[in-house]
Amino acid sequence: MAAKAGEFTIPLAKMSIKPVPGRVDSKGIVSSIFLSLAMIGLLQFAERLDTFFFGGLFPVAGRIISITMIGLGTMLYGLVGGIIVADINPLIATATGTSPIAPFWLLTNAAQAVCAWLVGARFKNVISWPCVVAYTVAASVVLVAMYIPLHVFYFKMPWQKMLNLYAFQTLLSIPVPAIFLRGLLGVIRNAGFVEE
Repeated sequence: MAAKAGEFTIPLAKMSIKPVPGRVDSKGIVSSIFLSLAMIGLLQFAERLDTFFFGGLFPVAGRIISITMIGLGTMLYGLVGGIIVADINPLIATATGTSPIAPFWLLTNAAQAVCAWLVGARFKNVISWPCVVAYTVAASVVLVAMYIPLHVFYFKMPWQKMLNLYAFQTLLSIPVPAIFLRGLLGVIRNAGFVEE
């Protein structure tokens, strides 16, 4: 039930709507909230892993899940849907004290939604490897650029020693979310959930 063969644009959940604002009807908003709840469930596990291994300052597993789910929300429902998916978890994480950097996630997650929207606007087929990899690269670069000032100026951490951690994060945050996101988008397309 796609538009033209091989042409899938943002938002996938309704091809005739522009990506900004995207799906702002009740179906789009409610679906975005449910996708956000799925992301919250996955991140509960990931945030605990990141806190255990890195003290909560370097979200590795959380980054993989957030890049995947925020990209999925933005590509399915447009920018507003992507921001809904992106920013419900940081609100809950801040209220419950999940991590010392939980309030910062409001900005980083919204930036990921903007990256997904910008990259998706450049491709005729968002369910393609080039689009998905371009999104994960853009999101990873933006996230590293946002985290450096937080770590250096707020937490007073030496940036020279953080380069290995940034490299490790980026090494995982480009290929792993790309594989997950491409797989999820392919399943959604094959299941017939992409509307015209």
